[in-house]
Amino acid sequence: MLAAALLVIELAIIWIAGVLALTSLIAALIGITFVLAAWWGGPRAAETALGPRQRLCLWGGEIAAAWSLFLCAMPLERWLMRRDRPRQAAAVAGDSARSAPPATMADAPPVLLIHGYVNNAGALWRLWRALCRKGLGVYTLNLEPVWANIDDYAPRIAARIDAVCAASAATEVTLVCHSMGGLAARAYLRQCALAGTAPRVARVITLGSPHQGTHLAWLERSANGRQMRHDSTWLAALAAHERGAWACPLVSIYSLDDNVVVPALSARLDGARNIELTGIGHISLPLARRVIDLVTAEVSAGVAGVRPGAAR
Repeated sequence: MLAAALLVIELAIIWIAGVLALTSLIAALIGITFVLAAWWGGPRAAETALGPRQRLCLWGGEIAAAWSLFLCAMPLERWLMRRDRPRQAAAVAGDSARSAPPATMADAPPVLLIHGYVNNAGALWRLWRALCRKGLGVYTLNLEPVWANIDDYAPRIAARIDAVCAASAATEVTLVCHSMGGLAARAYLRQCALAGTAPRVARVITLGSPHQGTHLAWLERSANGRQMRHDSTWLAALAAHERGAWACPLVSIYSLDDNVVVPALSARLDGARNIELTGIGHISLPLARRVIDLVTAEVSAGVAGVRPGAAR
């Protein structure tokens, strides 16, 4: 008995030490991204500056987000989230009973969630859950291969949109995209334009997408990593083709305190409606309540009676 107890204690100590070591590594890496973001970030309005306590909370929030996503939600994505979740009655807050969704939500197109770089759909699990609770049809897509050219994702998105429309009897979907997913959505829209076909998309909503690239991508050697470098040839060609106009409305939601899209204003997109936030890190964007509320409003923005978020 004593030997068994000592073994259990030893294993517990090893596990705790491993957790602490991994947490320290995650905290250090995230801290470095914030240092680099501050170095390359450029000036910002005094009213948007964060105090020491807010910066500490920002750093801690990114650490918690990284833990919850990379060690839990993403590995367990297939168990946590259904790939196809048709429209259902919205859940009543504080009650297990069901009621009909509001008319604005009932008329809203299904939502297709598209994740970012080296992620999977699990990175958007909280957003997925919130939209499902609103009674919306919510669908996911994993961008594969992980390090492919971003243009290679366009046919996958097109096929997935066709499948969602066929399954839901909808004529179009709303794309909600985090980080690189927003660039993949733009690549899909360009593919449609070049083919002379209308995209089956009501609206594109991007969260912290590096529309003008990010300096941190200079550390990347993969095809899509190089494409996301600040002012890359690929991004310049994409913007030149678009000329600030798309076949559907495009909304860019971003944070001035993004620690991956550097400088943070690179998430702004000419011709799109840009919504600026503060106090939210890159990994935390699809988890933050403020962002989820904005996305919910934007998903219904094409339906009468819903006012989308304000642009800045």
